[in-house]
Amino acid sequence: MFTAHYRKSAASQRRLWRSSNMVIAGKIRGNAPQLASYLLAQGENERITILDVDGHSYADAAHLKDTLYSMELNSELTRSRNSVYHAYINPNPEDTTDRAMSMEEWQQSVEILTKQLGYEDQRRVVVLHEKPGNRIHAHIVYERYNHERRAMTTYEQNYKAHDRARAEMERKFSHKPTPQKNNNRAGHKQTLTAIWQRTDTAAAFMSEAKANGYQIAMGTDRPFKVIDSDGVSFDLVRKLDGIKTSEVRQRFSDTKLVSEKQAIREQQQVKQQQPKQEQLKTTEQPAEKAAAGSDQTPAAGDTPSDARQQFLQNIKDVRERNRSLTTEITLSVLIALKVCFSFKGSTTEKRAWLKDAFAVTTHQITERQCKSPPKVMLGFIEAAQYYKPT
Repeated sequence: MFTAHYRKSAASQRRLWRSSNMVIAGKIRGNAPQLASYLLAQGENERITILDVDGHSYADAAHLKDTLYSMELNSELTRSRNSVYHAYINPNPEDTTDRAMSMEEWQQSVEILTKQLGYEDQRRVVVLHEKPGNRIHAHIVYERYNHERRAMTTYEQNYKAHDRARAEMERKFSHKPTPQKNNNRAGHKQTLTAIWQRTDTAAAFMSEAKANGYQIAMGTDRPFKVIDSDGVSFDLVRKLDGIKTSEVRQRFSDTKLVSEKQAIREQQQVKQQQPKQEQLKTTEQPAEKAAAGSDQTPAAGDTPSDARQQFLQNIKDVRERNRSLTTEITLSVLIALKVCFSFKGSTTEKRAWLKDAFAVTTHQITERQCKSPPKVMLGFIEAAQYYKPT
């Protein structure tokens, strides 16, 4: 195993690879000799370890360069200019801070990725780069030319292979699982495709899509985008099963679309306003319900101890159901409760008058959404038993 050590630089210490999850990515490319130079370059690396070269774990830099050069030459036997598939594995730093992955675990990671890509019969080169802070990631270079079939290996569905490999590595090494992106992708595609099929114009499609929580926009990297209710943007054509870009372009030829950035901002604003609208609906109760609630008074035979237990129970109910109260009404009730026994010795007529006053001020707060509490308050027992949110 060849390992090159380099002295730390102050600049390299400040620039660390940071990622919140394990990252596995890869793509085809050409110019393998240039890639060999990159893999062996110092750059920001503190240490470079050649883990594997075509099955040899004790290879040196010269062996690595010769292997990648031969991969480039073999590609000349085909019409492809992309001689290799370059992938990398970058673990979640939270999983490797306390315990770094061993060489055996790195080898197992490479085997998992190789199997998922279907490259078991291909030659490969594996190099580990260690950044400051013990951050290690692996580069894996596969030869694309298959000597038995005398053709280039496929790389279709490589993103799905990366996801499967990452999930298997996280399970095997007990790493933090990566959250799945957009668990409702299949649902988006099914819904939007159905809307497309039952509409004939762009306006009708956009209207029905909006009713289902979507907004159509003009993209930057792709011509048409769809933004879901969470403000996440997707390629519209990819969400329409069996529909080509030319068909979408034809339907939207005379339609002016908002920009993707604006559509995302609007969808996020709608999402933020939904809790407030639901809260307003629950607090707009008919006046007769409030009046009916005001008729409830403490029983004449209740002792202070019983009344206090009832009050504490009512407080628990308010806490459990406080989502149905506006901030102003909650504040009003709490101030009324704070005066405790201030109205304990009031007459029946005075208590009735206080209830009516509290009903009026509560209704005013609900109507105008004032930020200040009412001037007239009930006693805490009266208020707790009077105001029961529904």
